[in-house]
Amino acid sequence: MSSLWKPSVTVAAVISRTLDGVQQFLLVEEHTPEGLKLNNPAGHLDPEESPQQGVAREVLEETTCRFVPECL
Repeated sequence: MSSLWKPSVTVAAVISRTLDGVQQFLLVEEHTPEGLKLNNPAGHLDPEESPQQGVAREVLEETTCRFVPECL
């Protein structure tokens, strides 16, 4: 039996802004068996999706914020 190996590519965003001299980061809450965790928006690429498209989609899905990556 032959099966194709399909790698799973993960993308994640680090989004920050400075407001009134204070640097802030966009994080998402994750409820785990160990309790509440804060994490950056992340997920897996869909087929035929570029890393830029995937990270923008994941940020929108998890935060409802539109995001355009500035660098990788």
